[in-house]
Amino acid sequence: MKFLFSKNNNKLPDSTKNNPSSKGKFCAVYAISETGPVRDHNEDSIAFSFPENNRHNLIAVVADGMGGHNAGEVASKMACDLLLDYCLKNWKQQAPDKLLHKAYLEAHQTIVTAGNSNSEQKGMGTTATSVIIHKNACYIGHIGDSRAYLLRNDSLMQLSKDHTLVNQMYENGEITEKERDHHPMKNVLLQAMGTTPTIQPQILADGWSIMEGDRLFLCSDGVYDALSEEDIEDLLLIKRPEFALECLSATATARNVSDNFSALLIDISSGVQSNPSMTKEQNIVQ
Repeated sequence: MKFLFSKNNNKLPDSTKNNPSSKGKFCAVYAISETGPVRDHNEDSIAFSFPENNRHNLIAVVADGMGGHNAGEVASKMACDLLLDYCLKNWKQQAPDKLLHKAYLEAHQTIVTAGNSNSEQKGMGTTATSVIIHKNACYIGHIGDSRAYLLRNDSLMQLSKDHTLVNQMYENGEITEKERDHHPMKNVLLQAMGTTPTIQPQILADGWSIMEGDRLFLCSDGVYDALSEEDIEDLLLIKRPEFALECLSATATARNVSDNFSALLIDISSGVQSNPSMTKEQNIVQ
């Protein structure tokens, strides 16, 4: 799918680490979270904040909840609240990778405890994919099948690893990439906050340098269920972030996506951007 513009096909560098980056990279965040054309309520939540009220710094999260009696909505909002709260309170005390790891473990345990104390919420869980940007370096925390992508030099790279049964089968060589992407069990999770006694979140601990023009994209699985990786790349090449998210919403709706869909688009620049833009109908903490 093309979004009415042309692009070149520059390849993403083999590594995103150790790229030169001048001082003072600013983060601008654009957000969308919608119920979609099929579901009757939104179990996704998104959250972001600029620690120390400084747009050189960022903590952002996308979460996709699961569970009956609206428990998924509760779990995803708890994940966003808890991750942001822990990171903001301990921003100066811990290195970003340690901060993310500890935040995930504590949030998970709190969600487990909450589920065990309420019969209607027992077993509730949520994915959680997050990014910290600090001192011109980026760190990723992740559990579940929401995703983090990087667009650099007009090429897209998936940063997070899907914690799903089907992705494990693909990594073990049991199925092809095409079979993975269209497998009927592709949404079966191996890890999520709240659903198991312990978790092993993916933490990209070696912060890699952000560069002017980079775009980070965090999204729930409703987005990539509706859009292919090529579609997402084309979407992120649209210059105006607000219009990119409008295209995302229109495309997901037109394709009758069966899930909620949520995303955070993070623009990296050397100058202060306009205030973040948000769409209607969302669970957002800022």
